This record gives sequence, structure tokens and C-alpha cells, in this order.
Amino acid sequence: MTVDCPACRRPNAAHKTACIYCGEELPEPVGVAPAEPDLPADIDQLVRQAMSLGTTANLSRALKAHREEAESQNTDASDEGEVTGSVDLTDLLRRLQEASNRALQAHTDGNNHGLSLALSEIKTVVGQCDVPDIEKETVQTPTIMLTKVRRAYALVMEGLGDVERHGELVEALGLDGVTARMLAIARQPRVAMRADDPDRLIAFAATLQEQLNIKAVVTERGDLLRSGPARLLSSFSNGVRSLVVEDWLGDLHALTKREEGVPVNEPPWMVVPGELVLMRYRASRSGGRLKHLREGKLEAASEQRLAVVDLHLKEGILRILEGATDLSAAPGAIQDGFRRTLKVLSDQWHEQGVRILDPRTCSPAMDSSHTRVEENGGRLASGWPEWEEHSRSARLLFSPD
Repeated sequence: MTVDCPACRRPNAAHKTACIYCGEELPEPVGVAPAEPDLPADIDQLVRQAMSLGTTANLSRALKAHREEAESQNTDASDEGEVTGSVDLTDLLRRLQEASNRALQAHTDGNNHGLSLALSEIKTVVGQCDVPDIEKETVQTPTIMLTKVRRAYALVMEGLGDVERHGELVEALGLDGVTARMLAIARQPRVAMRADDPDRLIAFAATLQEQLNIKAVVTERGDLLRSGPARLLSSFSNGVRSLVVEDWLGDLHALTKREEGVPVNEPPWMVVPGELVLMRYRASRSGGRLKHLREGKLEAASEQRLAVVDLHLKEGILRILEGATDLSAAPGAIQDGFRRTLKVLSDQWHEQGVRILDPRTCSPAMDSSHTRVEENGGRLASGWPEWEEHSRSARLLFSPD
């Protein structure tokens, strides 16, 4: 920036007080003079130290610390100014109450002009109110995963374990030979058929029970959910203890370490054992020439099988799961032998007269809607929906009530 001399009209630097050409006194520069740099008080000592040591590390650290301190002071001053200049919410609410009273009185008196003025003031005051954001406390409820079906009702029958009886199912239910054979071979309860008309299934159930002496029941989604979410049997230490599980695909090991659990004193009236299959899929590098065939294609990466046992109590379901339940303190526990300990417990329940079903392996369905996307872009599918339906259907089928 330059300043012209009033005598010779030659440009001079803005900081000069007299013309360097003719010596004429120059006017003071118009505008704000450049601010002096904000430097530490001991800047001279730091510069000399840097020159003698041959390094500017200490000087750089001092300048950085001084700059951060200055910025912090400016921020505090700005925040203080905002607080000082903020509008008092109490005063706004008082004004809002007074304007509301005037609006009500004007409406009662039929004074439209006064009502309009009062409502206008209410609108202005409301616009000045800074409403705080209230974070709603979200309570996560346990999710019961059930199979994806198109028919509302299902006919559930007990397992026969006798292929020779498939002809009876063909005549009683009108099934084809292959389906009847699969139902007859099964040793666990199975869904014989599904329909939207419950009356038809109820008639079939009555035929199975009265003519063939086969236990059968008609279920729908609400019946399966009525027993509530299953609880995890965390350990046998200090008695049987249970935990609420929100997500059976979550980190159950961390849950058992974090929560102590609630004591359970009720014995089971039925035990449903089995095996749960977890399938992990990864993005496939192969595919077709078309884009929609190359992208989004998954292939099986690994398979995991977990032992699971549902203990049906009068008040709900208590679940033993491999990898989450600690059986080290269970009666007759075998060290480092989870499944062998389960066998010991099963024998004890059998001796006590508890109904124990044949084990069943539940794999994820191909069209399962309960898959989960993992961090690496793959997917995790489980047989939990199939297991939940199997265990809860058995509860309805053999319930003593």
C-alpha cells in the first residue's frame, strides 16, 4: 500500500511520515494499521537460543503453544458473549403467557383486531424460544426371529419316526407320497402344512388325534410369540442364572461378562435339544459378463454349528447355548466338555421324568430375511428363525395346559 505525496505527487510507502523525494510531511494513512503480530513475551530469547543451538524446535513449540492459548481465550470470550446476549427463556415464557391471556380475552370479547395482535406476538415469541433437543430414551426390546412364511396358520404334528405310517398321512391329510414320507420319518415335531384358513387345519388336527392317535395343533404367529423372548442360561454358579438377550447374533460372551443374571429356581417340564447352523458368506469374485451378475454375488465362506438346548418352564423359555453358557459349575460337569456335560444333564432330566425331544439341526433357509451384513461386506445367516419356530411349536404341541 502506498501514499501519494501532496507536494510532488510521488508514491511513498504507507509507513513513511515524510516524502523520500521532497521531504514534505505525509498525511496519516487512512484505514486500520496492520496489527502487530501476537508473539510470546520471551520471543527474543527463543530466537537467540535457536541461532546458538542450530535448531528451531523450541521456538516452534513455543509459538504453537502461544497460538493455542490465544485461540482458547478468544473462544471463551465468544462463548461468554453468547451467554450474555442470550434471551432469558423465563422472560419469553412469561411474555407468551401474557400474550395468550390477551388473545383469549380478545376472542371472548369478539375483538378481532386485538386477537390478531396477540396471536402475532405469540408467533414472534415462539420463534425466539430455543427449544432444547430432548433425546428420547430408547429401550431395545428382545427380537424373536421367526421364519418367513406366506400362510398365517400352520398344522404342527409330533414326530413319528416310522416311515411305514406315511400311508396314513396320505389318507388323513391328502398329502403326496414324498411329503408324507418326510413327515413320517421325522422324530421331532414338524409343520405338516400351512394355510390361511384355520378351520381346515383344525379339522385335519382333529383327524390326526382321533383316528391316528397323533398329537397335532394349529398355530399362528401370535401363539408362537406368546411365551415371550427366550432368556440365556448364563451359568450354574450360585444357582441357575438367566440373562435377557436382545440379539442372539450379538456378542453374548461380552454380555455374560457384563451382567450377573437373575436366579431361576423353576425346573423345566420339557427339554428341546438341537444344533444351530451359522453360515457366513463372502463376496464372490466370479460371476457373469453382466454387471448385475458380477456384483452382489455371494459364496459360502464358513459354517459353524452350535449346540443349543431350550428348557421350557411354566413362565417361559430358558436357553443353553454353546459358547455363551458356562456349564463348568453344572451338576456332573465334565471339564472342557460342553456337549458331554449337556449329555449328563439330559440324563438327569430324563431320570426326573422330564420330556426330552429328539435333537434337531436347524439350518438357515435360502430366503431367510434375518441375514446380517458384516464389516468385510459379507453376510451372516443363521438357523435361529427355524429354531424358534421348532421350539415354540413343540411348546404349544406338548404344553400340559
